[in-house]
Amino acid sequence: MPILATWIARVLACALSAALTASTISVAQDTSGTQKPDAAALANAPTISQMIVDPDGTLHFGPRTVPPPVLYSDEARAAYIKMMVQHAKASEAKGGLAAAPAAETPTAGVPSKKAALAAYPVVEETSNIGGVGVTIYSPKVIPAKNRYKVVMEFEMDAEAIAVASLGQLKVIKVNYRGGGPSIPGNEDIVAVYRELLKTYKPKSIGMFGASGGCTLAQTTILWLPTLKLPLPGAIGLNTCSGGGNHGDARYTMNGLDAALSTAFPSGNPAFHQPPARKPDEPPATALDGDIPKGYPPAFLLSGTRDMCLSETVLLHRKLRNAGVDADLNVFEGMWHFFWENPDLPESHEAMAALGKFFDSHLQ
Repeated sequence: MPILATWIARVLACALSAALTASTISVAQDTSGTQKPDAAALANAPTISQMIVDPDGTLHFGPRTVPPPVLYSDEARAAYIKMMVQHAKASEAKGGLAAAPAAETPTAGVPSKKAALAAYPVVEETSNIGGVGVTIYSPKVIPAKNRYKVVMEFEMDAEAIAVASLGQLKVIKVNYRGGGPSIPGNEDIVAVYRELLKTYKPKSIGMFGASGGCTLAQTTILWLPTLKLPLPGAIGLNTCSGGGNHGDARYTMNGLDAALSTAFPSGNPAFHQPPARKPDEPPATALDGDIPKGYPPAFLLSGTRDMCLSETVLLHRKLRNAGVDADLNVFEGMWHFFWENPDLPESHEAMAALGKFFDSHLQ
């Protein structure tokens, strides 16, 4: 009986919380006597209803329950629960839509760069290339076959470190301006690329990035022909984001994504259509513009709970339809840039595959 009583109490609590969301959904009576939701109330309802996170990672959205994925690693399960509970507790403290009333607040994790350096031994160096600040990560010893290859990374130290170690390649993280997809960011990437072209052949240079850095990688590639610059030898497009063409997953995964969900204080802000770009400027989003002739082989990465999954799979189709050798990798149960956590087997697998991709395609 105590177990049943606890279950009933939780169901009632979920039902009550759903009724107390920012926009309460009322019902209207039709002529047959059947109740139906009021259209005006539904139109003004929040993107996700009030959300409760259980200690085991089960999610409750009003009367809807979503269990945690069962086909991912134990490490991913623990990391996902920790992130969801932390975000929900933070939301609860600020009177937001998410709460985790039955869970203890997890302790803060190790920053991703520090954790990556512990997991993947590399040599770190700060420098300036083409007037742009960069951080260079290299394996302790670069194999002879990779000494004349280099990869540019945009956005995340953890993935730069992982690819440098697992791919046994020199990786240059470009510390671009703007903090996200922007023309200054494209300009900084091009400035570094121009300098590298003085030392490396185009087909020996790779580019990759995550989230906004993924968008910068793609839009830079599309901009290079306008600048009369050669295309690089390979590109990694790790869950592109940004702009107004964000796709269905932005809504269907909202609340499930441990990184971007709008119910969390650190969640993704509301979308704003980017200003129109001029013909001589880089496109605003990864899905804009035509695929140029000679576009390099592409590695694409996302997860089934990533709010940017739609953009990734749509970009993959666009590249394939243009005849590009495009390799799509989607990981079960994974959230937006899950590979930032180097302790996950899925993260190691993804970064090892990306490192192997560059090793195979760069000349």
